Amino acid sequence: MEIVPAAALWILTVLRLPAAFDPDRGSVFRATILAAIACTLYIPAVYYGVDPLLGGHNRVGLATLLSLLLGFWQFRTAILLAAVTDLEVRRRQLALGRWAAGAACMAVTAGFLASRVDVTDPNLPLTYGDQPGMAVFLWTGSAFITWICLDIARVCRSNIPHMHAPAFRSAFILIAAGCMLFALVLLDRLLYGAVVSVEGTDSPTAAVLTSLYWIGETSAVLLVSLGLLLPRLASHLKYGPFGLRVRLLLLEIGPIWNRVASGEHDLVLEHRPVRRRIFFCRHAETQLHRRLVEIRDCELASPAASGRLGAHDRSVVERAEHALERRSGAQLTQ
Repeated sequence: MEIVPAAALWILTVLRLPAAFDPDRGSVFRATILAAIACTLYIPAVYYGVDPLLGGHNRVGLATLLSLLLGFWQFRTAILLAAVTDLEVRRRQLALGRWAAGAACMAVTAGFLASRVDVTDPNLPLTYGDQPGMAVFLWTGSAFITWICLDIARVCRSNIPHMHAPAFRSAFILIAAGCMLFALVLLDRLLYGAVVSVEGTDSPTAAVLTSLYWIGETSAVLLVSLGLLLPRLASHLKYGPFGLRVRLLLLEIGPIWNRVASGEHDLVLEHRPVRRRIFFCRHAETQLHRRLVEIRDCELASPAASGRLGAHDRSVVERAEHALERRSGAQLTQ
């Protein structure tokens, strides 16, 4: 069961890869990859395999929690950047998040280093929870994640009424629901620790809480993942076959643009060569239009650039231009 959340987060990480270095959307990628690392390390087989590589003494447990804390912090950052339009309010909330994340990471690290956790065991709360340092480690991490979840739910709830696009409203509702479920999952773990200390791990109540934990964690990850993907899925569905055609044309135009625009620095916006990953870019129609305009500008400005276009290249350019013209004509008649 532990594999499902980790797999979902790795898939989401791969899908968000094109936004990794985007200043506006990079936080989501960092959040997903950090959470994916944390969930992967939490799988018992991985935990036992990686801990010796880190020197033993459950250092992988510290790495897991730090990855989780930083992932939640980056996720809150992404939500604030996407939802809060007041720049001063956003600046204050981002600063609060940085301060809280730094304080929480230092506290859990100090608590871990103050504890004796010599024998590798993924279940740190039950095995070592009676130590003061480990109590700081566990309660600080739980409190920080709970605060992040509730704060994200608050931000989503307060901004949903101002969103006009149904896809964005639905996405933020899913994210808010997932975060509330994460908070309940943490409460489940706290109740589990209290029940086990009294009744033992074999009690029926402990079994029910464990089942609810795995169901809740998996559902929360899937809700948040779907919420993050929904706007992009809605965009792809909206354009349908035309969107796919535009992206395929971008792949064909890319090598042509590379040949024609090389050296024409005054006529193009970007001087970097077009790579195949442009298929996954945002605003593909705008990208295609810009490449076509720049190819035509280079033709007009430089006979050498025009000479680089063969018959096949001209055919591809004309097909792309006709596709965009038909799209514009269809939109005008609607």
